[in-house]
Amino acid sequence: MHLEILLQEQLISRKRLAAFAPGKVLPLDPGVTRCVEVRVNGQLMALGELVQLEDRLGVELQETYQEWISQ
Repeated sequence: MHLEILLQEQLISRKRLAAFAPGKVLPLDPGVTRCVEVRVNGQLMALGELVQLEDRLGVELQETYQEWISQ
């Protein structure tokens, strides 16, 4: 199964896309850490929040969709 952790989706212009380069910083919306989507094979499975786990990041699940999990 394909697991995705999605922080944010944005629409951007071709001009902005053309400016992508190593070292470029892409800004995220301020509340993005509290609205993380967990998807399996493209289907929304859970919502969560980014948390610090010692020297790594993790996702604490806030809502899960059990009806999807049991399929």
